[in-house]
Amino acid sequence: MDNEILSYFEMCQREGTSLQQGMNFGIGGDHSVILTSVRPNAPYDDRFEEEGTVLIYEGHDVRRRQGAPDPKTADQPAVFPTGTLTQNGRFHIAATDYKAG
Repeated sequence: MDNEILSYFEMCQREGTSLQQGMNFGIGGDHSVILTSVRPNAPYDDRFEEEGTVLIYEGHDVRRRQGAPDPKTADQPAVFPTGTLTQNGRFHIAATDYKAG
C-alpha cells in the first residue's frame, strides 16, 4: 500500500471502523492510520514533500479557550499535565521510533 492515497470512505472500509481523529494509533493492532487533507482551504497545513516520501503533518491544535492565544499559534505539548501522552506526543514517538528503525 506504499504511496497509496485513499479517500476517507475507503479508509473507513479498510479499517472496519469510522475514523474520527486525525491520528489513530494501533487501530489495526499492527498499524496506525493518519488522516490528512491536502485540498485547498483544508483546516491543517499538511503536505507531502520529497516526491511524496515525506509527510509534513501539522498535528492537533491546543484546545480553544476563552482568553487563550489562537490555537494555530501554539504547539500542543507532548504530554498532558497528568503525564499521559497527547496525540501529538504519541505521533512524535512513533515517528522517531520508525526513523530509528
